[in-house]
Amino acid sequence: MKGTRRAPHRAEPALSPAHQARVTAFKAYAVTHPHLEATGTALMQAMREPAGYAHVLLYGPTGVGKTTVLQRVTAAVTPLLAAGEPRVSGSASGGGPRGLYPSQAPLATPLLVLEARVPEGGTFHRGDYYRTALVQLGEPFYGETRFIDIHEGQTWETKTRGRGRGSPFNDTPQLRHAWEEAVARHGVRAVVIDEAQHLMHVAGGAKLLDQLDWLKSMSNTTGVVHVLVGTYDLLDFRNLSGQTARRGHDIHFPRYQFQQEADQIAFQRALRGLLEQVPLQMDLQELLNHWYYFYERSIGCIGVLKDWLVRTLSATLYSGATTLTLDALRTQALSNAQCERMASDATAAEHRLHYTESSREHLWSLLGMPGLPREQGGYAPQAQEPPVPVPPTRRPQRPRVPVGHRVPHRDPVGPSPQRPRAKQCPFAGAVALSPAQLRQAAVAKLQCPECSATRTARLRGDTVLFPAHPPRTTKMTQDIARWIKHASGWSLATPGT
Repeated sequence: MKGTRRAPHRAEPALSPAHQARVTAFKAYAVTHPHLEATGTALMQAMREPAGYAHVLLYGPTGVGKTTVLQRVTAAVTPLLAAGEPRVSGSASGGGPRGLYPSQAPLATPLLVLEARVPEGGTFHRGDYYRTALVQLGEPFYGETRFIDIHEGQTWETKTRGRGRGSPFNDTPQLRHAWEEAVARHGVRAVVIDEAQHLMHVAGGAKLLDQLDWLKSMSNTTGVVHVLVGTYDLLDFRNLSGQTARRGHDIHFPRYQFQQEADQIAFQRALRGLLEQVPLQMDLQELLNHWYYFYERSIGCIGVLKDWLVRTLSATLYSGATTLTLDALRTQALSNAQCERMASDATAAEHRLHYTESSREHLWSLLGMPGLPREQGGYAPQAQEPPVPVPPTRRPQRPRVPVGHRVPHRDPVGPSPQRPRAKQCPFAGAVALSPAQLRQAAVAKLQCPECSATRTARLRGDTVLFPAHPPRTTKMTQDIARWIKHASGWSLATPGT
């Protein structure tokens, strides 16, 4: 009996060059938002003037946009650092490969960007870091009595391991000297290590502290500040000792918090900016009305949102459609379990970063400041010496009164004064909207037709209520989606209208 022969598997065709160009153009676009600008400004300042910092920790949740901020800062800082660093030819110690490039001076590289790879043996190897940095600088050789290919050293180590013979390739100090000389020749001012949490793959807490001491030693030798970029795992690098705490600087790249109204507005603006760049037809307002769903499936991280839109754009173009729909976005969204895990990790790390009042009081006690008033917050200096504590005086006892008798006191005379009631806006109560309309539009904000105050609708069964509120005294905002009452009824207004 002859068996049936399976048809050979054929690879799925890729996107057409025109469609691939549209996807590539959208991937290259980076929307500007407040957290990105604030993080970039802080990182640029730390690179321009470290002022005693040996390392800078830049951490945040996965997908928040750390790679994007690195690209922007690299493009902005490189000309500034290059302007302040003269181009050097040759090595100060004379150990560099001068004969390799006899007629060329090395190119100035003020900002060196590397990526820490996952160690294969489970432990970070510094020799691999030196090799990667030297190759990135375009110097795969270092000079002794002859030129040695650092990549051949890895093969030589494998061949001679266990034979009892020494090998210059296994001598990490020699690679470090070669790296230090290359840094001086190329005028490197800052080294950025992406995925820096891989540096923590060491054994034991003491080794973790050794990693920061290693970075501090290289900064002292070369004058180069190291910028470690990674996830919240870098929090374990913070404050391992008093010396590392003083020589380190932390920059937090946070996600947008749903509880903060300003973060809601910033997230909606970033969402609109990205949707406007998607090269597909769409009902923009319909998609913006579901911004809650976009926030939920990105946990407030713009990088996660951008990757989601890239996947949807590619899938839509591949299917031959020309319209971006909510159904297409749902098929490419992260699952509920994935978002739950990401949100759990981000929330746990944010709690670790929260500086509580109790920890601050512990700092005051360490500094001998237990009597500092809390309302001063410890910032304003005392104009005079703190008062000497006075022992408490004994409170005089009142005469005992028999049970059932009132304690003597003066009763008020005349009518009791009435407290003035707080002025309330006259508009409140049920409105001509249904809960189904609010759920369908995913917008629960209502604008008062009397004072233009914006309040969240309250539901009582099938009735939508506008809560009682004081009249609005500040300038009306138009940056959120809301329901507005007109002569014909309530209608949905978009931000900016």
